[in-house]
Amino acid sequence: MDNTSDSDDAQIEISKSTLVRDALVFQLKLLIDGLRDLVLIPVSLIGTVVSLMNPGKNAGTAVYDIVAVGRETEQQINLFEAADRVLPEAEQSQSSDLDNLVRDVEGYVRREFESERFSAARERLEKALASLDGRKHKSDA
Repeated sequence: MDNTSDSDDAQIEISKSTLVRDALVFQLKLLIDGLRDLVLIPVSLIGTVVSLMNPGKNAGTAVYDIVAVGRETEQQINLFEAADRVLPEAEQSQSSDLDNLVRDVEGYVRREFESERFSAARERLEKALASLDGRKHKSDA
């Protein structure tokens, strides 16, 4: 009697037509996702500038609205949906390696920015931002 479980050796049978369909749909989704990114890049940069120029209680709302639209469209595109049919849940990544990398880089940059080496640069940046904010308030009057 064989002691290996059926799940260890189980392979999902995929027909050639399903494979071709999934490959074509994946290519289409990649194209749509890329076009969405091409639109979101300049829109998010403009949203950031608008948010920086409108300080106050609702500062940043434009950026986060854009991020929310990006998340919604990402879920609608569902780029890697075909993998859900063929990969066991255990093999599907539960965390984003890119998000972890961004978190690590952000932590490093914050530590460096808060160090004494960058205090003069930080002060100049804060003065420049305050100057921009002062000009905005003068033009509103």
